[in-house]
Order: sequence, then structure tokens, then C-alpha cells
Amino acid sequence: MAEYYFTFKVKKRKKPSEEYEGVLRNYRFYIEYYTQLNGEPKISFPVRFVENILNFSNDLGGEVKEVRKVRLSNGRCYEKPTVVLPNEIAFRRHLLFSLTASTYRKPGKLGTLRNLVLNLNANFLNVLTNMAIERYAELKTSGNPAWIWYVLRVGRAVKTLYRMD
Repeated sequence: MAEYYFTFKVKKRKKPSEEYEGVLRNYRFYIEYYTQLNGEPKISFPVRFVENILNFSNDLGGEVKEVRKVRLSNGRCYEKPTVVLPNEIAFRRHLLFSLTASTYRKPGKLGTLRNLVLNLNANFLNVLTNMAIERYAELKTSGNPAWIWYVLRVGRAVKTLYRMD
């Protein structure tokens, strides 16, 4: 039986972002989804609203397996949780939630998104998440520097489809 989990990774920005203060000024958070059967990430993309994403995993029955402190190159530390999701449907719901949440600028509509994803039909959920995973696999190997935005288009499509924009 496969075990589904996700964790966060931090990558240094090419140049500091003036929008943010603290760690986010120089670093960008990425979420990585794994299955225990495969050692490399199934999908990885930039993420926003890390606390909301962790709270949504609790709604799905996810458990924090471990929390590591990781030291950044500037001397600061951040906590890197590893969260185990109970099944594939929870994995796919969480993936769609984080894809769509990453396209928002402000967290105001994340409650509506949460309710939508929790009640979404499993067949439609599979179509959307398979589309994102396949895009990730194709575009990551192509070397296209805009691959991130093509993967996040699945999240934008959900916002447009359900008029949450």
C-alpha cells in the first residue's frame, strides 16, 4: 500500500522580492508531493499560505510525521514539516487545494476553496490532478523556464470554473 505525503522546500530567489519581509524576501517556498514507493517528488511547485495548507491537511486526516529545523544560507532557520496523508483521494484533494491556493494573492477566499475541494466529485478530482501531474512531468524535463506557470494553470482553471476569482 502506498503512503502519500508532502513536505516543503525552500529555494533562493535570484533577486530579493520587495513585496516581502524576512525569509520570504530572499527565498520561495515549494511544496513537494511524494509517494513512499518513489523516492523523487511526484510534483513540486511554488506555494503560498503555508499555514492554510497545513490546516487543510488536518481536515483531510493528515498527520505531521516529523518537523525538522533547516538552516538557510543567511543563518535563519525554518521548520520543515513532513505530513502523511491517509489515502490517494486525500492526496489528490490536497494537491488540488494547494495548486489553486497558490494562484491567490490574498487568503480571503481560501475558506470557499476549502469547502469546494472537500465536496468535489472524485472522478473530476482525478482528471484535474492527473492533468497537473502530467504537465509537471512533461514541462520539467523540457527545460522550459515557465513550466511553473503552466502547472499552476490547473489551479487557475478551477478558480475560473467555479467563479472564485
